[in-house]
Amino acid sequence: MDLALRSSRAAESLTKWLAPLSFTDWSAPRVTTALTQGVVDWGVAHGWRVRREVPSIAGLPGAHPDRPGYLDVVCERLGAPPIAVEIDRTDKQWSSRKLLCEADAGAVAVWVRWGSPRTWIVPHPVALVDIPTIRRRVAGRVLYSRAEAHMAVAATAPTPPPRCRATTRKGAPCPIDPRPSGLCHVHDPAVQCGARKKNGQRCGNATGGARCAAHQNSPMYDDAPTLL
Repeated sequence: MDLALRSSRAAESLTKWLAPLSFTDWSAPRVTTALTQGVVDWGVAHGWRVRREVPSIAGLPGAHPDRPGYLDVVCERLGAPPIAVEIDRTDKQWSSRKLLCEADAGAVAVWVRWGSPRTWIVPHPVALVDIPTIRRRVAGRVLYSRAEAHMAVAATAPTPPPRCRATTRKGAPCPIDPRPSGLCHVHDPAVQCGARKKNGQRCGNATGGARCAAHQNSPMYDDAPTLL
């Protein structure tokens, strides 16, 4: 399988895994810790060997020439290339280059980004997991929130079908689907008999607009009430 396709599938799976994660007014270290744990849980759930702070698979140097560079999370799999994951709040150019080198070394490279909007182009075949967040300053501290997961669920929730705006004789909302008028075929005066009864009231039998059998020869009731 093509390495770019593997990276894309891994990023898609990880995005779905992290979707339920939401938080309000968390510090940057706390968000990074939660996302890192989420990546670890995702790998463990797939039965892979998961390690944190792993020396670069590509053998990249770190901040000191005598020390190797490190990856945030590595998922090792039997019969498939390892997955190298970097987790960043900002668009670190070094992370982008690091993951590109890991991909060149045969690893599936995934970049988990949260916080600031993306400004750097994600190099092919590195795949992106984008975690949008909102930031605000409270008492001199910058705090982050993520409510998109719940908002997305609410946005995709099915809208209840419309119902007639009249009420039944017992005072309950009418459960029948409405006509264009907003009233059902039972409560809409336009489709009722409408004839004047002996007691002077209007006949409300649902007939589709014609007179009912009892009032075929009766005069129509001129002052038919309307429901607001």
